[in-house]
Amino acid sequence: MTKTPPNAGVIAFLSGEDDLWIPAIALHELQYGLQLLPHGRRRYGLEFAMTAFIAEYEERILPLYREAAEHAGSFRAQAHRSGHLLTVGDALIAGTAAAHELILATRNIKDFDYLSIEIVNPWRDTQPAI
Repeated sequence: MTKTPPNAGVIAFLSGEDDLWIPAIALHELQYGLQLLPHGRRRYGLEFAMTAFIAEYEERILPLYREAAEHAGSFRAQAHRSGHLLTVGDALIAGTAAAHELILATRNIKDFDYLSIEIVNPWRDTQPAI
């Protein structure tokens, strides 16, 4: 399905988390990237994996609510004032984490490390940073 084997740190992180939640906007970003791929074995394999992923976490997908949107707006303003670019998608992901008082797991630490939320990079470590 994918060319490289899954990262061992990510697998360990996921298997050790009983309370893992997925923001709906993250599914949007995954689907967008998937739809940009050319048709072929890789795309079909990833579509299959995405379907299985959604089925696995169906009950733990966080919709976008008012409080998350408000946090997202505050985060984008904070980013703007400090000279950072925070995309709407990333702001909504961070806003969802903040609204639910969750730790944000991401490989893209640099996109979030100046915000006032806890983050962890399962590809690198397992301890959250503030």
